[in-house]
Amino acid sequence: MTRNKLPDSAKKKNAIVLYRFPNKKKINVICGEAIAVSDLSDIDNGFIISSFDGKKQYVILDEKGNIDLQLLPSGKVESTKEQDFKQYVEKIKRGIKQSKFSKVVAARTFTIQKPKDFHPITFFEKALHYNQAFVCLVFIENELCWCCASPELLLQTTKAEIETYSLAGTLKDTIDFSDKEKEEQAIVTRSIADTLASFKELKKVSFKTKVMANGTLNHLLTHIQAKKKRKLHWHKMALALHPTPAVGGFPKQAAIDFIHENEHFDRSFYSGFLGEIKNGNAKLYVNLRCMEATRSQLFFYAGCGITEGSDPKKEWMETNHKIDILKSLLVR
Repeated sequence: MTRNKLPDSAKKKNAIVLYRFPNKKKINVICGEAIAVSDLSDIDNGFIISSFDGKKQYVILDEKGNIDLQLLPSGKVESTKEQDFKQYVEKIKRGIKQSKFSKVVAARTFTIQKPKDFHPITFFEKALHYNQAFVCLVFIENELCWCCASPELLLQTTKAEIETYSLAGTLKDTIDFSDKEKEEQAIVTRSIADTLASFKELKKVSFKTKVMANGTLNHLLTHIQAKKKRKLHWHKMALALHPTPAVGGFPKQAAIDFIHENEHFDRSFYSGFLGEIKNGNAKLYVNLRCMEATRSQLFFYAGCGITEGSDPKKEWMETNHKIDILKSLLVR
């Protein structure tokens, strides 16, 4: 996306982005302008951040300016109570028994007062400890400040092929995955395979499953690749994939409708996607293991896939472990 493609009325806000790709040392820095967009089809360069529901989307362009990072006033996101979360899980399971859906991702929040010595950039530097994660800090003036250490690739494209992850099933300090975790991840894999099969521009889809570590957590990961038969713009694939059953559920629309009707908070940019667009190619990650910073509070977000075999107590603990990925950095 170049400046001459932007409408004259586009509202521009100062922005800073720091990001590092998995297993890389280079830290990429964008210091420039963020522009709210509703159509991603013309974006060929820049950094993208999109909310879970796609209603808020920004492209950030590098202008090499100097920007003072000032956080927003605190929001109104309260910590999810354990009993409320467990009741939510039970409600999802009842929906599964009624054949409304086979999986829904239940999300929750954890809110704390911002430590006096907290600074977003220092926090980002600590998150670099997670070598296999996409570590990113996005600040947009008077709009948002989010940091993530995400293990989940949504979409990577080149001229010749595309890649994506089916990532689900989470265990702490073990790789002894049960049938519940395996089925949870298989739902994601089948859904992504069906989505890719709908694109006539793709061929030769391949799958390779392994265990992926992110801090103390282990996930089932299927690395999915497909060759391109002809040109296919990244935004068509990204919007078809997102949200995958790893963050929404299955069937997609039934799960999303249930989430909007029953979750007690707005996910905002949690479980949305973000990443780099360069020369028409994308490297996009799901905004997971993430934290939102305001002037006086920090908001942590996490979710877990609920299927027929889910145990509400274990699901609560899983979200605790995921929140700890970033929360533990505050005491480092």
